[in-house]
Amino acid sequence: MRRKWAIAAVTLTAATLIAGCQGAPQPPTPEVTGTTTVAQEQPAEVAPVEETTVTIRAIGDILTHSDVYGRANALAGYEGFDFNPMFDRVRPYLQNADITTANMEVPVAGVEFGLSGYPTFNCPPEIIDALAAAGVDLVNNATNHTLDQGGAGAEASVRNIRERGMAYSGGYDSWEDKATPRIIEANGMRIGFIAYTYGTNGIPVPAGQEYLVSLIDYDAMRREIAELDQQVDATVAMIHMGEEYEYFPVEFQRETAEVARAAGADVILAGHPHVVEPFERYNENQAVWFSHGNFLHGQWDERTKIGGIGEITLTKRADGSVAVGPMRFMPTFMIGPPMSYEHQVIPLAEAWDYLDVAAVQAGLRERLGEVEVVDYLD
Repeated sequence: MRRKWAIAAVTLTAATLIAGCQGAPQPPTPEVTGTTTVAQEQPAEVAPVEETTVTIRAIGDILTHSDVYGRANALAGYEGFDFNPMFDRVRPYLQNADITTANMEVPVAGVEFGLSGYPTFNCPPEIIDALAAAGVDLVNNATNHTLDQGGAGAEASVRNIRERGMAYSGGYDSWEDKATPRIIEANGMRIGFIAYTYGTNGIPVPAGQEYLVSLIDYDAMRREIAELDQQVDATVAMIHMGEEYEYFPVEFQRETAEVARAAGADVILAGHPHVVEPFERYNENQAVWFSHGNFLHGQWDERTKIGGIGEITLTKRADGSVAVGPMRFMPTFMIGPPMSYEHQVIPLAEAWDYLDVAAVQAGLRERLGEVEVVDYLD
């Protein structure tokens, strides 16, 4: 069974550890007679350090247009919202990983702020319950829609996410919250998460409340990623950037990803284009996935209905270094308008009623390079 882990804020420092050793009793000095040592202590056997692995799965945009939460309202009998059925056919593939992340594209400030779809979103927080039930452990909370309901809405959204036990990064409700490192422990490894967005659709960040959303700022990224990387075995940077509906990254994406990589990020999980973009490896220890595409949404264009679950395996070696191992991608298809208002995410391999599955798979294999495109993740 999959084991869940909570965020761990790092409090022990090297200075603390050193201070704890001062004044400790010293081992007895062995008595020496001539050349013979009496009561010589035998050296303790050191257990060999074994490699350990962590499997991370990531999904793209959770973009709840009004017809999506309207369907959730109908599924709940028009009393509340039930998004759970929308994930039923992909649930096993989200749950069967050590850590699963999602891009929470829109705020979840709740009915108090008025629910709305495009262009200024606000979703019922029950979507967080459904994501958690589906297996998601952490959401990116830094997107171009983070401030769609203003500063108060952004803070309410953070509270709703936190109250539901979901970890988040990139958008916070206080300076203290922003300063708390996002670290998930799994299989003896500490994985740090940090997130940024290219902007907020022209909505200004309230002065003095810059904690509400972490904007791409190269100097801040270099400092913050490096600081987090000192506290963990591996660092994952989640960056909201790119040109919408473009199948390949533009120069700004590459430049920004390089800043994160140089600062110490082992894996960069990016998003925003609403279509699947390539995975690229820098070296055996670092890689970037430029976009996982949409996951749950109400967009009509067929290109936007192809998303997926990306899987990256991190291996901590005996020397403490971490290698980015095998990558797999399970494409998904979003059943939604205009063909249906069922609103359900299904494996692409089962979408033969809606499109040429083999042709789409072939295109993804060509675009994703060394990533293994699979029908299902075990």
